[in-house]
Amino acid sequence: MGLSVAAVNGPVSTVVSGSVGVLDGVLAEFPEAKWVPVDYASHSVQVEEVREGLAEALAPVRPRVGEVPFFSTVTGRLMDTVELDAEYWYRNLRETVEFQSSVEALIGQGHTVFVEASPHPVLTVGIQDTAHVMDTPIVASGSLRRDEGGVRRFLTSLTEVSVRGVEVNWQTAFDGTGARRVDLPTYAFQRERFWLAPSTGTGDASGLGLGTVDHPLLGAAVPLPDADGCVLTGVLSLAGQPWLADHPSSAWSCCRAPRSWSSRCRRGHGSAATHWKS
Repeated sequence: MGLSVAAVNGPVSTVVSGSVGVLDGVLAEFPEAKWVPVDYASHSVQVEEVREGLAEALAPVRPRVGEVPFFSTVTGRLMDTVELDAEYWYRNLRETVEFQSSVEALIGQGHTVFVEASPHPVLTVGIQDTAHVMDTPIVASGSLRRDEGGVRRFLTSLTEVSVRGVEVNWQTAFDGTGARRVDLPTYAFQRERFWLAPSTGTGDASGLGLGTVDHPLLGAAVPLPDADGCVLTGVLSLAGQPWLADHPSSAWSCCRAPRSWSSRCRRGHGSAATHWKS
């Protein structure tokens, strides 16, 4: 049996299906691919072998009109759920899952919130990739996670979409739990920053093993080990030298060291560096 495209989940996510031997060849050529262990190769020609048995098993099913709009990855359109008969579910198992094109169609219709209702999210990345290609901001989230299948995880997922602007009916979510609304404090929430404020001064470099320089623009002097000279260091910025705003220039990247700097360095540490880099 050959190779079939089982699902197109996103611009960079495609699932193929087929016999073990064929898939071994795919993995050898594409080592970054991942093996998905299953009992049979769904969405491939192998499904045709169970068509009659599947039709017999699904014959008693009587579909009815649903309460939630149903967009099919088989037909690529909104469907009345009364059409979901045994033949539809056979096609659903045999044909390629056109997930990416379905997401594209939904985004094109203005839908921007996608929640994957499953034991663990595996399609949210494909949804995000599709939206990125379409240059459309969306919200994509799961409902449960592997080893996190309880109510706590579900409520956490609701919170994750809520803080991203999705309206959640919390009254329904907490119905029967005894949860109740509480008043917020009457004062504004306080915020306190703990980031260190940047220093704008030159400081004392002697504690770093460097020579100090008595100059408002220089922070330290480092003697050259193999020459009678030194390197002067400092920081030029609008924060430290506000007067620089009165001398705008997009052309200067370095300036000549003033004679006074050179003479100071000669007296204390030898000869000064010839250029000052900004």
